[in-house]
Formats: sequence, C-alpha cells, structure tokens
Amino acid sequence: MEDDLHKIIGVCDICFQKGNQADIESVLNGIVSVVIISEPDSLDGLVLALCEKVAKAWESDQKHGQIALNVLRLLFFSLSESSLMRYHVYYHMIEVAGKVGEINSVFTNTQNLKKIFTARPPTPEQLQKLYRLLHQCLTDSGMSDDAYKVMLEMLATYTKENASQAREDAQRCIVASLADPNIYLLDHLLPLKPVKFLEGNPIHDLLTIAVYDGLSEYMKFYEDHKEYLQKMGLDHVKLMKKMRILTLLSMADKSYEVPFAQIQNELRLEPQQVELFVIDALKTKLMTARIEQYSKKVLVKSVVKRALNRNHWIQIREMLGSWRANARNLKDNMHEVEQP
Repeated sequence: MEDDLHKIIGVCDICFQKGNQADIESVLNGIVSVVIISEPDSLDGLVLALCEKVAKAWESDQKHGQIALNVLRLLFFSLSESSLMRYHVYYHMIEVAGKVGEINSVFTNTQNLKKIFTARPPTPEQLQKLYRLLHQCLTDSGMSDDAYKVMLEMLATYTKENASQAREDAQRCIVASLADPNIYLLDHLLPLKPVKFLEGNPIHDLLTIAVYDGLSEYMKFYEDHKEYLQKMGLDHVKLMKKMRILTLLSMADKSYEVPFAQIQNELRLEPQQVELFVIDALKTKLMTARIEQYSKKVLVKSVVKRALNRNHWIQIREMLGSWRANARNLKDNMHEVEQP
C-alpha cells in the first residue's frame, strides 16, 4: 500500500491541471485521509512526499494556492500533536501562505507558534529555519513589525557555540533596527549571541553608539565610514535624526531643565530649528515635556532610559520593594481601623 500511495502522490499534481477547484480539493483531501491512517513506519515518508508535492504543484495557477493551503492545513491538524511531521507540514503551510498573501491565517505571533508545538517542540535548527522563512514572508507582506519580532526570536535561539552561523542575520537585524524610524531603543540587541559575535565589526560599533553615545560620536563614525554606511543601505540623514533624538533623551535624563542653547549646540541645529525638533521628539512618546518659550527651556516631566544597566535594575528593585512595603503598611493600617 505504501508504494501505491507514493505513486499516487507522485502524480497528484495533475489534478491541478484538470478539474474545478472543488474537485481538486476533494481528491487531495482523500489522499490526506488515506495517508494519515498509514502504518507508523511509512507515515513520515508519505507526509513529507505529499507536503513537497502540494506546496509546489499549484504554482502554475495562482488561484489554486488557497487549495494547497487548505489541504496542508487539513494534514497538519489530522496528525498527532506529538508527531515530528507537524513541523514539516507547518513549514510548507507558511511557505504557501506567504506566496498567496494569507500569512495571517497561519501565523499570529511566536508565542502562539510555540504553543502549537508544545507536545513536540522543533529543534533549535528547525526553529531557525522556520523563523527565517517567516521573517521573509512577513517582510514581503509588509508586516515589518512582526518580521522584526520574528528576527529577534530567531537570533535568541543561537548559542555562543553556533552564533557565527547567524552572522548575516544579526547584521541584517541591526541594519533594519537602525533604519526603522520607529525604533529608538536598541539595548535589547546587544546581549544576543549572534550580535555579540559581531563585536569589532563597524555595524556593531554603530549599534553601540546608538545605544550609549550621542550625535558627536555618530558624526565621528560617519566621517570614517561613509562608504560602509552606503554599502549597508543606511541613510545618513535619517541616522542623524535618530541620533539627535537619542541624544536629547540622554540630555533630558540628566537634567529636567534643558536650555535651547544646549540643544542647539549638542545637536548641531540652527536656532530656528530647535523648537520644531523638540516637538518632533515629543511625538515619539519617549519623553514628556513642556516647552517654555519665554525662558527658552525644555522642562522634562519624564523620559525613557536608552539602556538599563545593573545600577538601574537595582534602583527598580529597591523602588518595587518600597512600594510593596508601603502597600503592606497601608493594608495593616486599614485592618486596624476596621477592628472595633
């Protein structure tokens, strides 16, 4: 029976060339129903063969892509949750969904993806392969935020021992982060093993500047690496704007009163540009402040820290401990008041 099924699967692509959509899906669903009741020792080979055939056979006619996706979905949910083959079926589902613009119907987020494979998690290598495909499909679908999150998840799967294998992915992630006008906080990239592997590389130096330093350090980097930035596809003008905002965050973190003159000097702006720049910076929601035109100052109410070091975490722990103690005291006092 196994040989007969392999032969049927080998020619099942002909149904995409003849017959209407309902008949095509019906025939393929019938093949799925037979495959999933096959003997365990032959099931894996049959599932892989069917996946590879269905994932490619529809491409000559785009309208059949949804059929292929439906058939793969049926196969996926027909398999035991502990089956090793579910990963391979899901991989092909993502492949087809990306091509037909249905990625949202297969993938929502990485947390849900991990839940799907709770009973039999993929190996780190399989996850890396899957995340790389997902990143490409999400990027092609214009879902840049989701693509970025998937890229971070992928880089987190690497260890110190195999981080060198993700060198290009890490570099691509850094470039995408720097180029994205909505991403300003980048310290979460530095601990990733593949990013650490890039230490000494200009792209890592630039990332470090974006995390810890200011506009003047960036300008020094730019003077020495003009051709490199161009090669990496990074826009100097956009990077300057990002570094100006990051530098302002650092200034606001040090003092709750920032004079226009200081902003003009450190950010290399003309006097008439300062107020408009501050307004643009406030739109990022990374700081809240009031512009005092009379005294020509920016009065800071709150600001997001660009990077958290060990001392910051200690302060946060102490603050949370203080809040907890205050809440306990409040509860005890209320209990005493309630007693007759």
